[in-house]
Parts: sequence; structure tokens; C-alpha cells
Amino acid sequence: MTTADAAEVTTPARRVAARVTTATSPTLLLAVLYPIVGALAAGPVGVAWSLVGMLFTVAIPAFIVDRGVRSGRYTDHHLREREQRAVPLGLAAASVALGVVVLLVAGAPRPISALQIAVLATLAVATAITLVWKVSFHVAVVGAAAAVLTLLGGGWWALSWLAVPVVGWARLVLRAHTVTQVVAGLVVGAGVTTAVLALAGVP
Repeated sequence: MTTADAAEVTTPARRVAARVTTATSPTLLLAVLYPIVGALAAGPVGVAWSLVGMLFTVAIPAFIVDRGVRSGRYTDHHLREREQRAVPLGLAAASVALGVVVLLVAGAPRPISALQIAVLATLAVATAITLVWKVSFHVAVVGAAAAVLTLLGGGWWALSWLAVPVVGWARLVLRAHTVTQVVAGLVVGAGVTTAVLALAGVP
């Protein structure tokens, strides 16, 4: 949480919302999601493959944003200012796309390659929208994660959908998004991801 965030947190609800926002940042969620998908898809070998995807989807984009924040180009790691999102998100999309090529050429398990493609498609759609309107990336990623886990794991993994309203509530309490922007994030994240996995024949 940034200094600006801390200054704005004045009530218990906002403090909780700020912690939820930090704990469910897109980068952190993807870092947790990839190994789980790898394990569900192919056990320990799948986890190893997931680390390759994480390099392009998590590590490189996080490095780009962090460098931008440190240099003063971006206000914070959450990229709250819509005008600041285009460049880092575009670079992140290029990194994820390179990851897609690497995973496909190297013969990664289908669910992991499909997840990489789903992340790329979701990022592309969300980035296109955010050029003119501020869609919620937090909710998009948590919705995408819930969709993947439900399709691959089923059963108890479907409880991951309970995280969606919690994250949506947090973004609304912090006034980072409107209700419409939160719903749009869910539609983009869960909708695009489900469509990609279905086309890829996963599970």
C-alpha cells in the first residue's frame, strides 16, 4: 500500500479493503494461480512448467511496473491512474505473448498453455477497454482465477468464486472503481478465460 493509500484509509472498512486490495493484486494472484493450475494439470511436472509461464506473466510485468513506480512514471503499483496504464499493460501483453510462444513450442501441458493464452486475451481486452474507461483489473483477475480453478478442479475449488464479491467490495469501498467497472472486470476476466479454455478443450 502506498503513502497516498495510507493517508486515505480512515475507517475500519477502508483499512480492511486496503488489505484485501493488496493481498489480491493481479500480480500476486497470478503468482499463486499458476502453480495451482500446474499441479491440477500435471502434478509436480506441471508446477515446473507453470514457473515458465510465471516468468513472462508475473515476473517481467511486475519488474516493468516497479521500475516505472521507482522512476516516478507511475503513481503506484496498482496503476490507479487510467492514463498511466497503456504503456505498462502493452509491455506486459508483449511479455505474456512471448510466454505463449515459448510454452507452445516447448510442448507445455495444454492447461498451462491455455492459461497463458487466456491471460493474454484477458489482458488484451482489458487494456483496450482501459484506454477509454477504467475497468477493474483486480476483479478481472480474481474472476479469471475462479473460472480456471472451477473448470480444472471442480468441487471445492468452485468456492474460489466467493473471492469475487469480496474483492469487488474492496475496490468499491476504496472508491477505486464504480459498480459498473467492477462488473465489467468480472465479465472480461471470467468470460474471456472461460471462452479460451473451452476453445482449447480444457479440461
